[in-house]
Amino acid sequence: MARAGWRPDDDFSVDDLLRETGAMPRALGEHVPVTRAREADTDAGYRERLEQRAREAAAAQQRAGRRIRWVSALCGAAVVVGSLVVIAVTSESSPGRQAAVAPGPLAPATTTPRTTATTTAAPAPVPTVLRQTSSAPKTTATSTTQAAPPPPPPPAVIASCAVRYAVTDQWPNGFTAGVSVTNTGNQTLSPWTATWTFTAGQRVTHSWNGDYSQSGSRVTMKAVSYNLTLAPGATVDIGFNGAFDHGNPSPVGFTLNGASCKTG
Repeated sequence: MARAGWRPDDDFSVDDLLRETGAMPRALGEHVPVTRAREADTDAGYRERLEQRAREAAAAQQRAGRRIRWVSALCGAAVVVGSLVVIAVTSESSPGRQAAVAPGPLAPATTTPRTTATTTAAPAPVPTVLRQTSSAPKTTATSTTQAAPPPPPPPAVIASCAVRYAVTDQWPNGFTAGVSVTNTGNQTLSPWTATWTFTAGQRVTHSWNGDYSQSGSRVTMKAVSYNLTLAPGATVDIGFNGAFDHGNPSPVGFTLNGASCKTG
């Protein structure tokens, strides 16, 4: 038994199927045209128009950015100016500012009249010169002045000395020696300087109780800070190390402050 309202498929017509599915009828073998892109959308002009629109959009964005920056700068300047105005008004209205600006009272001006004294000087007298003629003989006074005796000469300074030289140690090409210098004069020497001359080319390499220097064969030994003064009869002992190449004979020509010394 068939259900009510139900029809077999054979009972449907083509029109019923079209109405049910919403399809459009077309004849078999009918050619459906293919939609092609317009040439205006693919040629070079179309790309140029797209690029032009992109450039215009970028330029518009740049203009908008510049406007925004200008507006921001103007707003910032307005804020700074407003702050300066507020600070100026506040400082002008502060009591300390008014007290500092307020001028002090002016002192009354005093005027002292100047008095001008007029002094009339009396005319100076004109001297009168009278020429006198004297017949008295001229007399010439002769005064005799005795010359003062010359001052006595200062006492002579005897700057003499005595020297003892001795080699205390010797090794190949080197030696140690001592020089004892005695002030036999009558004056204190401060500072003192002793000199001598080597005869075989010896050289001083180190010294004590004296500051040495050597020029060629001549050796100069000066006082140091702790023995600057050499009183009459006092002795200073100088020591030094030396080097030699051709023997080590004793030096000659000892002096103390330029005066020759006796060698003993």
